[in-house]
Amino acid sequence: MSNIKPFPALCMGCRYSKPEPQSDWNNRCFHPKVVAADSWALANNHEGQPSGVSCYDERKKRSLFAQCGMKGKLWEPKP
Repeated sequence: MSNIKPFPALCMGCRYSKPEPQSDWNNRCFHPKVVAADSWALANNHEGQPSGVSCYDERKKRSLFAQCGMKGKLWEPKP
């Protein structure tokens, strides 16, 4: 797979994205910078694993200072 970021950069193609166990149509982001900026993700876990951040919640952020945001600044291709 090429390292060129596609447009749009979909979360399902990002190496830090995983489907939610209860709903495979919804993704969670496990990028360390995104998780570190989200108090809910830091405080919660699922069966001893980090709960991650909702990809929807992260990608709807339009701020220039959003970790990944609508532009998918932290997107990396899946290996």
